[in-house]
Amino acid sequence: MNISFTTFLIACPLVGLAGFVDSIAGGGGLISLPAYLIAGLPPVNASATNKLSAGMGTTVSFGNYTKNKFVDFKLAVPCILIAMMFSGLGAKVQMMIPEYYLKIFMLVALPITMLLVLNKKTLKSNKIFNIKLTPRVYLLAGMISALMGFYDGIYGPATGTFLLIFFVKVVGMNIKESNGIAKAINWATNMGGLASFLMAGKTVIVLGLAAGMCSMIGSYLGSKLFIKKGVSVTRPIMIIVMSIFIIRIVLELLHVI
Repeated sequence: MNISFTTFLIACPLVGLAGFVDSIAGGGGLISLPAYLIAGLPPVNASATNKLSAGMGTTVSFGNYTKNKFVDFKLAVPCILIAMMFSGLGAKVQMMIPEYYLKIFMLVALPITMLLVLNKKTLKSNKIFNIKLTPRVYLLAGMISALMGFYDGIYGPATGTFLLIFFVKVVGMNIKESNGIAKAINWATNMGGLASFLMAGKTVIVLGLAAGMCSMIGSYLGSKLFIKKGVSVTRPIMIIVMSIFIIRIVLELLHVI
């Protein structure tokens, strides 16, 4: 696949912003996936390349959360294994869907996902206690890992945010616990999906590595800020990128470009 300098110029800065956003409150895929599509990549190649750069970014933020003891590996390890398996499965399913239908799906799904993510009430939690790791918690965490693993493999944007919502609202964790386990699972879903895409030769490796470096820088800076004002700071960026994405996809479907 031929990649121009313009492709790098469009994708790399936006993917860096995506890493910053994702490490704070998730939702970075709402910027990075459209960025690759705006830069001219077909949907499957965009998803595959996004998994590479996002995987690099989530490795940094996962490392920072681990260093600060926000990750409980007793729960994280089984969740990681489940998420990797189902993410790989989701990626294989995505590669079987024709490009035209993927564009239609993303044109509908991305704006809906953005509206859910930008809801200020979704991540509110007043819980300050540490949750006990009961069989119920393991069961719910495993189910969430499977569901979000498949979701991230077949689609992806806002996986980190949805993980936070599930672990706060369904499992009953506080925001710090949820952030830790969400980063562990999100890293696993990126790695699982990436493995499937790499084996199928769908990843634009040079572009993904360059954008991934930008994502790592953004993730490092974002994870240092943690959860402070994440959604309010990134809302205008998401709206602008999403608007450009919608215009481009509509023009492509109408064969204008």
